[in-house]
Amino acid sequence: MNRIENVKKIVKILAAVVLAITALVTVLFIIHFVSIEKYNDEWRIFTPNSTSTQVLVDVHPRGGATDSWLKRDTGLGTNLIGKIYDLVVTNNAHTNMEDWQIRFNIGGNCYLNNGWCGTFEVHQFKESGGEISQTIDLRNYEYSEVGLKNYLIGSDLLLPLADGDYFIYHPDAGASGEVPIKGSSDIEGSVTCGIILYSTFGDVDLSDYELSYRLHKSVWEGSEGKVYSFAYAFLFLFLMILGTVYIVSVGFEERFVKQGQMLEDSMKICCNLADSRDYHSKGHSERVAELSRMIGEKMGMDKSDCDLVYNAALLHNIGNVAVSEQILRKNGKLTGDEYSDVKKHTVRGSEILRDVKSIPHAWEAALYHHERYDGTGYPYGKKEEEIPLIARIVAVADAYDAMNTDRPYRSKLMREQIREELIKNRGTQFDPAVVTAFLDLMGERNL
Repeated sequence: MNRIENVKKIVKILAAVVLAITALVTVLFIIHFVSIEKYNDEWRIFTPNSTSTQVLVDVHPRGGATDSWLKRDTGLGTNLIGKIYDLVVTNNAHTNMEDWQIRFNIGGNCYLNNGWCGTFEVHQFKESGGEISQTIDLRNYEYSEVGLKNYLIGSDLLLPLADGDYFIYHPDAGASGEVPIKGSSDIEGSVTCGIILYSTFGDVDLSDYELSYRLHKSVWEGSEGKVYSFAYAFLFLFLMILGTVYIVSVGFEERFVKQGQMLEDSMKICCNLADSRDYHSKGHSERVAELSRMIGEKMGMDKSDCDLVYNAALLHNIGNVAVSEQILRKNGKLTGDEYSDVKKHTVRGSEILRDVKSIPHAWEAALYHHERYDGTGYPYGKKEEEIPLIARIVAVADAYDAMNTDRPYRSKLMREQIREELIKNRGTQFDPAVVTAFLDLMGERNL
């Protein structure tokens, strides 16, 4: 058996071993995934008697001069004392508290008046038997729709609560940030909600409560998640090296095609790993790669160069593995520090790919695809021809896919809106020649 056949045999054996290890890691990862999903679906209970340190609940009257007052002329035969109570829920679980609600059991007569920013599920029990219940936003309601026993004193709605009644506070899932309550190994998150209660005797006893909550842990979080993340990255790189060695050893076109497919599959595993870090980007890298190849063809590149552009674009976001998943999956606006962390994915991606000889320009696509033609991009502020052509092509394809994809904060743009954005940014954000080629493609292929 000649030297090439020996090399091919060794590579095949090593590839089989690596694939077997990959299969074993995948089975273990599926078990890990199911365990995490079970963890995330579980509703946990916290009461004043709980010994758990995952959460803390503190309910107390505010102490400011304007946080309590006396209401006269109530029409109830007595004056009432109004107070604002702060409800503070602290998440010590080192992972996000995805959802929560808290029930307060009432031990004496009082009146519920207002609260922020969530809703109140109120349960009143009749003396004659039976129950009245309703969920109401006490900051925004129609009085005609209030089905609970109530007193309207001026503009104040008072919902009477007696011994045995209870109410459940459901936090606001909107801009108030009451859910989820952030948490990580480095920070403890907390929210503060306000409740206004009236009574005839002073402080209302809110010590009988039951907090229900669900935690959310990412499959990539913690020591196990990091092990799987690095294991897949290592196996991918090892498979890539084996694929490269095998391609060189074969020397025949049919073998080159076969191993080229093997290399492409390995790269897709890697791009899927990068895209899986952000569930809003599923399939993004493959779409950008295909669009980049089409642009290369339109600009007159030969097949080998177009294949190189495709493979490089497929890995342009590999640096996402170095960015926190919580930041990548954040629905709201990023903070300055978070945006700085996101921008690091270009440099980290180039570091991962710089020594990959089989795709010599992949690191350039990863490093420079967020540079702008006018020099205002990142990470280095390069402009015009200083930016490698492969990165200028990927930049247009990347922007088109972002505009053509639904995001949590907006729907995808209409076809004409995308054309207008590309034309508007031609010569500032994008290379004019690349935009011209892509606009032609949009017309020819009805993109």
